[in-house]
Amino acid sequence: MSSSYTRSTTQTSTQSKVIHVTRKVQADLLAILDHYGYFSEDYAQKLINDIRVFINEEAIDQVKFTWTCSGSNVVMEELDYKVVWGNIGLADDRSGGVRYRFDLTTSNFQVRINYSDRWRSMPEDQKELIREDLKLQWKPANQLDYTGGQWSSERSYSKDGLGLSRSRFTRL
Repeated sequence: MSSSYTRSTTQTSTQSKVIHVTRKVQADLLAILDHYGYFSEDYAQKLINDIRVFINEEAIDQVKFTWTCSGSNVVMEELDYKVVWGNIGLADDRSGGVRYRFDLTTSNFQVRINYSDRWRSMPEDQKELIREDLKLQWKPANQLDYTGGQWSSERSYSKDGLGLSRSRFTRL
């Protein structure tokens, strides 16, 4: 007796679209590595792998690169990438714009994801199949404090109906 299982997504996605938009996120992540050295290049590659898996499976709707004050949940800066499906007219900007800030050198850096409704409604066995393709372990995280700052839209990365819209939070 044999069995098989096929994963399907609710929307059409292709690996080439996912790779196109996540390469730009990868470039941003590597700029963060160059500026601050918080993690290794190997970790960055594993992280990008996981983001690609999650987006390809429509399992997340946000990826966040977040700097918090050391020992607290107060956000100093954040790059927030919202996944946009079926976008029409979303620009495909060049990656970049990751600035060096001296005060962030002593901050904590973390990567957060927000699971999508699709993930939350997915049976546990399907989630487990997706987890098998991940390189990192993802755990629940505490709430963050965004007081005292402002958001600005910056860039978007897109290809054929899949996009990532990047906003920046900066504590004033």
